[in-house]
Amino acid sequence: MKLKRTVHQVFAIAKTDFLGIVRNKTAIFFTLLFPLFFLIIIGFTFGGTGTEEASRITVGTVNLDGEMTYVNGIISQNSTIGDAFVQALKDINFTVYEYGMYGDKDTNGTAAYDISRGEIDIIVVIPANFTETLSFQYTDNQGILVPTKARLDLYTDPSDRTGSMITQQSVLGFISEFINQYQKIVINQVSEDLQDYAKVLADPIIVSTSEADVSGRPLRWIDYMVPGTLGLVLLWSGLNHASVAIASERTRGTFQRMVIAPVSPITVLAGKFISCLAIVYLSAVIMLASGIFIFQVNLYWNIPAIILTVFLGALSAIGIGLIISSLAKNEEAANSIAVLISVPLQFFIGSFFPLDIMPESAQIFGEALPFTKLVYAMQDIMTKNLPLEAVMPEIIYMTISGLILFALGIIAYKLSLKRL
Repeated sequence: MKLKRTVHQVFAIAKTDFLGIVRNKTAIFFTLLFPLFFLIIIGFTFGGTGTEEASRITVGTVNLDGEMTYVNGIISQNSTIGDAFVQALKDINFTVYEYGMYGDKDTNGTAAYDISRGEIDIIVVIPANFTETLSFQYTDNQGILVPTKARLDLYTDPSDRTGSMITQQSVLGFISEFINQYQKIVINQVSEDLQDYAKVLADPIIVSTSEADVSGRPLRWIDYMVPGTLGLVLLWSGLNHASVAIASERTRGTFQRMVIAPVSPITVLAGKFISCLAIVYLSAVIMLASGIFIFQVNLYWNIPAIILTVFLGALSAIGIGLIISSLAKNEEAANSIAVLISVPLQFFIGSFFPLDIMPESAQIFGEALPFTKLVYAMQDIMTKNLPLEAVMPEIIYMTISGLILFALGIIAYKLSLKRL
């Protein structure tokens, strides 16, 4: 009977706490919908096709090809290849603005002026002798061809390092394909007996790049992103909710009444834990369902493995939240501490950015987080269909860290009872 009564009390507390969150519109947004908000924004920003990505890049061209230049002492003004280059940029769906000069950041109407104000992402300067160089018009005094390389100058925005890197790689990829097409045209003008030799000289190494079959089905970037956002669920739904579980009762003045009521402190803690866990799973369901219906993600559904992994990750999140909630003087302080911890952590768990592009110290810190292990495990299970034993190192790490952090949360909770 006593066990039955205790279980009833635990679930009564859990139900009250859960309904309190559901009725609080602000809490619902930050607890359940804030990670979903992140997923939708990031998904629509980076989850498009290659053509859509090109259309987002604004290229400023300064086409000097066709201006007067001297070739072998004779004036030449030919813009054929320069014009074809600009047209090809447009055809591949780059947004192209054409300028008459590079200029400077203070001269309106120039490329430098617009890039300094964020109107364009990158500048491509085509030299005056672009066509003459690529059509082999330079010769020496004996009329022998002088091989001369054409030059393109790219200017990026140094104030936007990440954006500039993406833009530069996109434009360089276009230039590489333009060069390939140019080589084919030139080689076709060589005598047939030399064409095969010329092809090897122009392209001596064949590189074949393919995606390894790690999933058994085609995968998009967003397919990896959705399982990774479960790490955000732990931070925003688990850690943030747990961080106010005790502090909110203390602020309302109900914590003392709960403790002196005929309910043991551990029963209160168990009820709070179940409520937090329910919030975590509800948020996870919302996140995954949104990935299915909004982005049509193509995932594997090993439900027992997903439930277990989320539970182990939740132990760490709720443990940290309990420590915050027990030590904070009131709900406002607990919220502030939770945000101070969860906001920076979301960039170190591999949900948004791969850790291997970060400095070594950041990688070490990120790898030590149990939430990072959850992201790795979820991506392996849901995108690669790996069995549970394949992610056992992550499972073991989350189990140990979860038990330690949750135990520390219990200790902090008991210490807070002594301060009453």
